[in-house]
Amino acid sequence: MAKQIAIRSYYMLVIKGKSQWAKVFEPDTRFVDDGEYSSSVIVPEAEAAQVCEQLEGLIDEEYNKLVKEKPQLKATLSKRAVTDPDVDQNGNETGNVVFKTKLKAKIRSKTGQTYTQKVNVVDAKRNPMSGDQLIGNGSLVKIAVEPVTYYMASSKQVGVSLRLKAMQVIDLVEHGIPSTASLFEEEDGFVAKAIEKDNSTIFDDVDTEGTADDEGDF
Repeated sequence: MAKQIAIRSYYMLVIKGKSQWAKVFEPDTRFVDDGEYSSSVIVPEAEAAQVCEQLEGLIDEEYNKLVKEKPQLKATLSKRAVTDPDVDQNGNETGNVVFKTKLKAKIRSKTGQTYTQKVNVVDAKRNPMSGDQLIGNGSLVKIAVEPVTYYMASSKQVGVSLRLKAMQVIDLVEHGIPSTASLFEEEDGFVAKAIEKDNSTIFDDVDTEGTADDEGDF
C-alpha cells in the first residue's frame, strides 16, 4: 500500500447523511492487522457543499505550503477530491456524494508505545450504543470527524483523510434484520433499558418524531 504522510490535523466536523458499510463497534482486521473502524456516509451534493468547501480549503492550504517549500513539485502536484460520487446498481450517478471515513484501532507512538482508539457511538438522545444492534446501510446518522491533510509522494497528490471519532444514529436500519417494524403501531408497555448515558456534547439530542437538523485515519 502506498505510504501517505499525514501533515496536519484540524478541528472536528459534523456530517449528516445515510451510513454505508458501518464498522463502528468492532474493528475490521481483514486489511489492517491492528484493525480499523470505518463508515461511508452518503449526502446529497447540495447539502455536502459547505463541508466540501471547508475540506477543499484545507487541501489548498497544504498544496500552497508544499509548493512554497518545494517549487519543483508544482508541475506534478495535484489535489485529490474530498468525496466520491455515489452511483446506483447500474453505475449511474445519483446526485449524492460519499464521504469515506476511518479510524485505526491502534496507533503506535514514535517511542514505541501503543494506544487504542474506538468510535463513540450514541443514539438520537446521546445514549451510548452497546453494539447489540448493528448499523445497517441506509441508517440516518451524524458523524464527527477530524480532517487530516496528507501528501502521497507516489502519486504526487495532496488530500484530506477523515478520522471517524463519533457517530450519532438518528434513524436505525438494523443490519441483518428485515425492516418489519412498520407492521406495528406504538403501544404502552415494555421499553428496552438504556445503558449508562455518556456526557458527550459532540451531538445534540434529536427529536426522532420530527425532522432532525442537519468524516479515517491512515
